[in-house]
Amino acid sequence: MNGQAFPELTTERLELCEITREHAEWYLGHFSIPEIVIGQGFPPPKDLEAAREELEQYIVGLFEKGLGYRWGVRLKGQKDIIGSLGFYSWDTDNDRAKMGYDLRPAHWGKGLMKEALDRVVRFGFEDMNLNRIEVTIMETNHRSISTAIRLGFVREGILRQFSKSDGKYLDEHIFSMLRRDWLADQEEAGRV
Repeated sequence: MNGQAFPELTTERLELCEITREHAEWYLGHFSIPEIVIGQGFPPPKDLEAAREELEQYIVGLFEKGLGYRWGVRLKGQKDIIGSLGFYSWDTDNDRAKMGYDLRPAHWGKGLMKEALDRVVRFGFEDMNLNRIEVTIMETNHRSISTAIRLGFVREGILRQFSKSDGKYLDEHIFSMLRRDWLADQEEAGRV
């Protein structure tokens, strides 16, 4: 973004790091994990070249074009990226962005993604000056729906037969969090 350095973030247990063009092999492996493929609702990259193209479109180019941020998730002191999360479709005119996230199944159930999302949501409201963060989740992704609810996202509705997976049309749930709601939660928790 105009020569700006990618913002690396930390939490109690995690480092949220930049994903670069050198991570194509990681991208291919990570987005070929069956549970991640099912949760995201789109097929894995066909090969390393396709992984490079997707990495460019969805992660590296996103940041360079000023359209969003996608962080890699690492356990503190580790080098392996175990997940990713961030913002896309950043609409600066209306101060809103969409959010997505994924985590390797071996790390599910430990609160790691909630911890990472808490930090990134804070970045969205404080550093990106967002007023609205939106998440769209396939009806079959119960873990992700639960995570969004625990974070304080509000279910706004259902996009009927919005996506197709294994030849079946699936509904997607749309959630949002507004700055005013986030600030009220922060004040209530004594964090502001």
